[in-house]
Amino acid sequence: MKMLSAALLASAAVLGACAPEPITRVETTITTSAVDTEALGTATGLPADAVVGVTRTGSQYTVFYRGDAVTAEQVAAAPATICANTASTVFTADPVDTTAPQYAGGGVQRMTVTCS
Repeated sequence: MKMLSAALLASAAVLGACAPEPITRVETTITTSAVDTEALGTATGLPADAVVGVTRTGSQYTVFYRGDAVTAEQVAAAPATICANTASTVFTADPVDTTAPQYAGGGVQRMTVTCS
């Protein structure tokens, strides 16, 4: 019985040493700013009345826009405009495929642009 207890204690010590560090809580701050529609239109290259909102995380921008208020050419040109406004170039641009059936009714579309 003593050998079993010693083995369990030794195993517990080894497992304890291998355990990952405890997860710590990371505090984040979210800042929101009211921006006029014309400024959003200029910053994105999309018509001002089409832009619903824009979010930014580091160098990644997500633009929400009304799909029925833009042309395919405007959507294609928007990533270059967005990145040019930050003196950078387009790294990736992922517009939502608005030809998919779930978007047939128009509504709000999303485009994610990462600048480098």
